[in-house]
Amino acid sequence: MLSPDDLFTLPMYFDLGAVFVFALSGVVVAIRKGYDIVGMFFLALATGAGGGLIRDGLFLQQGPPLFATQPAYLGMIVLAMLLGLMFGDHPFFNRRGVAIIDAAGIGGFAVVGIELSLVAGLGVPAALLVGIINGVGGSVIRDVLAGDPPLILRPGQFYALAVVGGSGAYMAMTQWLDLAVALAGWLTIFLTFAIRILSIELNWSTRPVSREGWVRFLRRKKE
Repeated sequence: MLSPDDLFTLPMYFDLGAVFVFALSGVVVAIRKGYDIVGMFFLALATGAGGGLIRDGLFLQQGPPLFATQPAYLGMIVLAMLLGLMFGDHPFFNRRGVAIIDAAGIGGFAVVGIELSLVAGLGVPAALLVGIINGVGGSVIRDVLAGDPPLILRPGQFYALAVVGGSGAYMAMTQWLDLAVALAGWLTIFLTFAIRILSIELNWSTRPVSREGWVRFLRRKKE
């Protein structure tokens, strides 16, 4: 079995940073919902660790998840809770603030998911899929536990599409342009964050699927 040091071709702080950011979003939601300290901890844990648990347990299956073998991950959860307890009533920590925090974490999780998948021997398409699921998994679990409709399932400002764009760019930079994985990782985080924030600021949005709309589109194509 590979050790965590062998698994990470990226610096491990990419994964730890993403766990912290997502855990903080869970803490903020817990404060907004009025949870007690136990509820806050479990929501932060599920949000911070959720994407990695899906990645390691469902797709890679290389032994215990990294979250269960590295104490630093639990440290990130505790740090996020402390920060939330100290500053959780700040006006920034509203629904918009959670979206911004999410935007800072999704790219990092996507990068880690892709790299760990490639190290495990998965092909490029499968690694992209795992990276995307790693990127959005924590927020889906958080929203479900908190009783909110998951962002990824609703029409609205780009979320999953931001992860898809960033993941594709990371794969291109590392597989075809031969950029160092750390540099490509930082560029991917910045790109994913930029796409997500621009979609919020400029209201770039997806639309509900409409059968009538597709029928009209296909008819125009035939004409």
